[in-house]
Formats: sequence, C-alpha cells, structure tokens
Amino acid sequence: MGNLGYYLREGFAGLRRSGSGAAGAVLTVTLSLLVIGVVLLVVHNLLLAVEEARAEVRMEVYVSDEVAAEELAPLETRVAAVPGVDNVEFVSRERALGELREMLGEDEYLLSEVEENPLPASFRLTLDPEHLSDDKLAETAGHLEAVPGVSRVSYGREWVESLTEIVRLAGLIGAAIGGVLVLASILVVGNAVALGVYHRREEIAILKVVGAPPGFIRRPFVVEGFLVGVLGGGIGVGLLYLFYRLTGPLLGAEAFLPLEWWAALVGVGALVGLVGSFFAAAKHIRRAK
Repeated sequence: MGNLGYYLREGFAGLRRSGSGAAGAVLTVTLSLLVIGVVLLVVHNLLLAVEEARAEVRMEVYVSDEVAAEELAPLETRVAAVPGVDNVEFVSRERALGELREMLGEDEYLLSEVEENPLPASFRLTLDPEHLSDDKLAETAGHLEAVPGVSRVSYGREWVESLTEIVRLAGLIGAAIGGVLVLASILVVGNAVALGVYHRREEIAILKVVGAPPGFIRRPFVVEGFLVGVLGGGIGVGLLYLFYRLTGPLLGAEAFLPLEWWAALVGVGALVGLVGSFFAAAKHIRRAK
C-alpha cells in the first residue's frame, strides 16, 4: 500500500512537471474519445431506430385465390400455429381495397376504372419480439409460405435488411476511425512520458546506481500515463454529453449512451494511457544515463 501511495504521488507530480506535454496528451485523448463517442452515439441511436422499426414489422400473408370461404378459418388456425406468430388478423379483399382507397386519398380516382377487386385476402400478423431478427423473420416467412393455401408472404424484408446493413456499416467505419485515433493517442501519451523521463534522467540514473529495479522506476510514469488517459476519458465523456444536449434534438438523437458505454470510453482512455506510458517508459528508462 505504501508503494501504491508513492506511485500515485509521483504520477500526479509527473503530470505537474510535464506541464504542456501532459496537457497536450490529455487533450489528444479527450478529442480522440470525443470523436469515438460521437460515432458510438450515432450507432446507438441507429440501433434504437432499428429496434423501433422491427417492433412495427407486420407480416402480410396473402391467401391463394383457390381457397374457399369455408377454408379460411382452418387456414387461419394453421397460420397462427407457426412458431413466432403472436397475433393474426384477417383482412378481407373488400377491406384491403378500402385501405388502398384511403391510402390513395385524393388519387382515389385512379381506381375508378377498376371493375373487379384485384386485391387478395390476407392475414396480418404480429410477431413475438424474439422473432424480429433478420434470421428469425426469414425463417418465419419460410414456414408461412409452406402452409397450403398461402400464395406469398410480405414483410418488407429488403427494408429491414437495409437498416441492419446501415448499422453494420456505421459500426465498421466507427471501428476504423476509433482504431486510428487510439493509435495516435497512444503515441502522444508515449511522447509525453518520454519527455518526463528525459527531464528526470539524472534522478533515474541515481536510482539505477542504488539498485532500484526497473519496475520501481517505471511505475510512476505508467501511473502518470494512466492518469492522463482517465482524465482524457472523463473530459471526453463530459464534452460528448454536452454535445448531445446541444445538438441531439437537431440531429434526431433520441438517447445518450448507456452508462456501461460511458465506462467503456473512460476505460479505453485509461488503457491508452497505460499502453502508451508503459512502452515509452520501458524504452527510455533503459536508455537513461
């Protein structure tokens, strides 16, 4: 415990001694995590939008023209028994035509030349929440299409899959940007620690002479880097929240990041500080004379 207190005191003292170098490293980590946080904010809200869109998904199961009126009730029972189906609502041909007229509104006149109702009867399905993923939707649609008396199944598959692809692409872009920024932050933290080692090279040389092990000499610098990362992460999250409060309504962002994502961002900052400082300290302390 005594050594830990020494390392912490020396880490904070190192921050003060490094001055602009440490401030620059904190600023770099802050800006990097702020950009990463903005990307995460976009991805998080896209995920929420996709979940909301999935919750509104309704499957339309169209009835074959060969199905007689007395066969509709047994067909509805078979459709309702398909795994994943939560609720079944029958839509007659007349109701379907009425809904189409209502949807057309002022353009209803386009149907004036239609003599016979061209629309089929259908069953409108609500699905269990566990069956709203792409794979489950496709699987449920396949089961329904195999039911005798069903002509086809529609649920906007291309639209749902497009939303999923947008989220996946945003995640990949975010990962690429985040990787570059994290690497840059590690290098900047390493440079700040290297500068601290240079300023204390005489003290380090004395410690070496009296037999201090390399780990003992290195740890205050590693703690300094850790503190740089934590400070940068904390400030970055704070600025991200401010950014969200100021621009969220304008950009359509409905929710801020969950608490565990906050902690992850600060944790990334701490990890950046640890990695950058560890390797820089090990390298430059070994060379210090």
